[in-house]
Amino acid sequence: MVTSRAVRLQVPKTLRQSTFDLVKRSMLDGEYLSGQILSANSLAAELGISNSPVREALMDLTSLGLVEVVRNRGFRVRQMTDQDRHEVLEMRRIVEVSTMERLAERGVSEDELAIADGLAHDFVSLLHQERVRDHLDADHRFHMYLIGLLGNSRISQTVGNLRDQTRICGAFVDIPLGTLQTCADEHLDLIDALRSRDRLLVRSLMERQLEFAAARGALTRGGGDAAMPTAGPRRADAATLPR
Repeated sequence: MVTSRAVRLQVPKTLRQSTFDLVKRSMLDGEYLSGQILSANSLAAELGISNSPVREALMDLTSLGLVEVVRNRGFRVRQMTDQDRHEVLEMRRIVEVSTMERLAERGVSEDELAIADGLAHDFVSLLHQERVRDHLDADHRFHMYLIGLLGNSRISQTVGNLRDQTRICGAFVDIPLGTLQTCADEHLDLIDALRSRDRLLVRSLMERQLEFAAARGALTRGGGDAAMPTAGPRRADAATLPR
């Protein structure tokens, strides 16, 4: 008998979702270059699965603006032009910064701040271990947690997508550790600003974060119509796909 206290069962990922996560992870880590052609057939063969879930996953990534369809060739990793980067930055200012200002005005409880502080210290710890990719993921979780506190799923989805476009093709994976440490310290300042409900300081800190992201985005790796890399998704990750 199912009761209100029943534990929610975790639904296993489909091949489509697992492939989506794997390819997106490779894109954010810089294992695919900007402008690189991805073949659904080749990727399916490498992963040892059928073409359908791979093609569906690539179409999902297309809907997020991370790849684009190339007629008779397959899919191409999005080449972020200066105009693209400007538009992403403008959208993040409109949506992300204003959302954080609203959060400061609403106020954040001590329990919520404690969770944010724990997330912040997680990515500081990962940075000290020089695990840059894991640090960037933890940084993403920190920001998405704060955005999610307002309870607007559409804003959360939009911000998450824009942040992924900012990180496409490993734009951040080779940042000097000292620079990342400065950014990490500003996250702790952001928590203090939210605690004091200082909307202007929250805005200033978020603007600095976005300016930094914009500068790094201009250094996105790659370009041109490169062939699909032999490395592709890490095989260790590919082995985790459901069978």
